[in-house]
Amino acid sequence: MNKEIPGIYNWTAHEGVCAPVRQPSVNVAIDNETWRDGMQGTHSINHPTTEQRMDYLQAAAQNNYSDHFDIGFPASGETHKDQIIDLINFSVLEHLDLTFSAAGRGAAEGDVRAILEVAQRTGVALEADLFLDASSLRARVEGWDRGTKLGQLRANIVLAKKNGIPVMFVPERASVTSPEELFEVCKIAADEGVDRIAIADTTGVLTPRATSNIFRETFERVGKPYPDIKFDFHEHEDLGMGIANSIVAVSEGVDRLHATSRGIGERAGNVSLEQLLVVLNLQGFRNVDTSKIQQFALMAAEILSVPIGSHEPVVGLESTATSSGVHASTYAKGKSVEPIYFAFNPADVGLKPIVKIGPLSGLSNVEAVCKRLGLDVTEEEKVALLNQAKTEWTLLSDEEVTHFLRRNGSK
Repeated sequence: MNKEIPGIYNWTAHEGVCAPVRQPSVNVAIDNETWRDGMQGTHSINHPTTEQRMDYLQAAAQNNYSDHFDIGFPASGETHKDQIIDLINFSVLEHLDLTFSAAGRGAAEGDVRAILEVAQRTGVALEADLFLDASSLRARVEGWDRGTKLGQLRANIVLAKKNGIPVMFVPERASVTSPEELFEVCKIAADEGVDRIAIADTTGVLTPRATSNIFRETFERVGKPYPDIKFDFHEHEDLGMGIANSIVAVSEGVDRLHATSRGIGERAGNVSLEQLLVVLNLQGFRNVDTSKIQQFALMAAEILSVPIGSHEPVVGLESTATSSGVHASTYAKGKSVEPIYFAFNPADVGLKPIVKIGPLSGLSNVEAVCKRLGLDVTEEEKVALLNQAKTEWTLLSDEEVTHFLRRNGSK
C-alpha cells in the first residue's frame, strides 16, 4: 500500500496512540457473515436453499460456533427478504441461541425500511448493519456530495433507532481512510446513538501493525467519549493476514469478529470461521469444543459447493499428514499425540495424525502405515517398501503399499 496515493491512508505508518487503550475481551463474540458477505463471492459458490441454510444455522448454534448472524440484504429483493424472514422465524421456533442483523446502505432509506419490515414481520428487533464509505476519495469517484451522504446516514440511523432497532455502523474502507474522515463519520454515528461500530478492512490491506494502530486510535477517539458503544472487526483475506489481524484486534479490545464458513466471500474471501475458532481457543479468547469442526466444514463445503482443499488449515484431510521420517518417528514414540509437530491436537478438530511413505521417509513411516492398515510385515519387507518409495521418488498410496506387499508375498 503506497502512502503517496491520494486519498489512500497508510495505517501501518500511522503515528498515534502507542499503547493499548482497552483490555482484551475474555470471550470474543463471532458474527457469522456466511449468508451475507459470503454470498458476494464468485468462486463457484452455490446459493443454498432455505432448508440448507436452516441446517447450517442450527449446526452453528448447537456447536457454539457462532453467536450472531448477518442474515442478508433484505432490500435486494422480495424473494431474499422472505428467505431472511423464514430463517429468523426458524431460529425462534427452534430456540437457537443466536441474534441477527441485516445489512443496508447507510445513505439509502429504502434499505433501512426493508430491515424494519423484516423486524415487524418476525417480531425480532434485528440489528441494522448500515454501511457507508464516507471518504472524499469515494465521493469523488462516485460523484457524490459527501455532505449529503453524511446527512442521509444521520437520518437513517435516527429512523432505525426510533423504531427500536439497534444499529451497527460500518465505515467501509476504514482501513484506507484518513483518521480525520474516518472519525468524523464515526462520531456522527455515535452522536445518533449507534450500538456498534465495525471497522471494515474492505480491501484486505491491513497488516497486524496497522490493525493495532487503527483500533488504538478508534478506541481513543471514539471508544472513550462513547463508552457504551461496542466495536467489531470485519476483515478480508486479500493479503492472507485475516487470522493474524483478527487476533491483534481482539488483543486490542474488539468485542466481536466477523467470519464466514471456509472464508468464502468476494475476491480472496473473508476470515475462515473454522480456522478462527481454533486460533481463538489456542490464544485464550474463546473456549469452544471444536471436535466437530471438520464435520461442520464438510457440511458447509457440500451445501456451498466449495470443496475442502487437502492441505487447508484446520479442516483439510492432509493438514495433519507427514511423510517425513523424523516426524513419523516422533509420532511412533508418543503414547498420545504430543504437540511437537502440531499447532494443536488433531483430535480437537476431528482429525487424526496421518503418516505416509515417501522418498524422505524412514522405517518409522513404514511401520506406522503398516500398523494402520493392519499388515503384518517382516523387517526385509519394510526395507523393500521404503526402497520402493525412494527409488521411484514418489509418495505411496495405501493401495500401492498393499499391492506391493501382496506382490512380494506378505499377508
